Amino acid sequence: MRNYLIFSLFILSFTPLFAQDHYDPAKALSSEELFLKQNQNNRVFLKADQNYLILDASTMVGGYHRQRFFPGDNIRFTLRGESTRFEEEIYSVSDSSFTFVLINEAAGKMEYREVMLRDIHKVKTFRRIPWITEGAFLLPLAGLTYIGADFFNRGIDNQRFTTDRQTLLVGGSMMAAGFVFYKISFSTIKMKGANRIRVLQTY
Repeated sequence: MRNYLIFSLFILSFTPLFAQDHYDPAKALSSEELFLKQNQNNRVFLKADQNYLILDASTMVGGYHRQRFFPGDNIRFTLRGESTRFEEEIYSVSDSSFTFVLINEAAGKMEYREVMLRDIHKVKTFRRIPWITEGAFLLPLAGLTYIGADFFNRGIDNQRFTTDRQTLLVGGSMMAAGFVFYKISFSTIKMKGANRIRVLQTY
């Protein structure tokens, strides 16, 4: 038993040496590559003097907020005079425009379309706010369930398929609150007044 223990310790003592023999410095990841590997979204913070979009918005329900769009982020928008809704990935940002890539399947090639910031009509934004965003979906469901439970179950009058004003008021309030929470989390920003989109640079 003692000999087996000594032999095991002898083998383990050489394990780090074998590991070092197989280590190839050329294959080691740089600190920047490790940073990107942990989170692909970190790529936008690694370049100085890089243009990105800033959306300043002031809404009646959600108040003032600012949202940033970097190259590689998706942006949902409409253009003035057009009914088409775009949801595209930003390829690059210049001083007064941004570019996204369109795949022309008929021609079998990629096309780059430039969008001038002054031509943007509306931008669809999303902000995840704890409790608020979840409530946007759960409260309407809870209100509908509350009204449905009162409607299908026997009440104090021992009758089904009836409800009262108080039940409708409580259930309707839940659904109305869910609608307000939805408008806070999911906003459609029209470019006018204090609502504007512009370009800034990283540093």
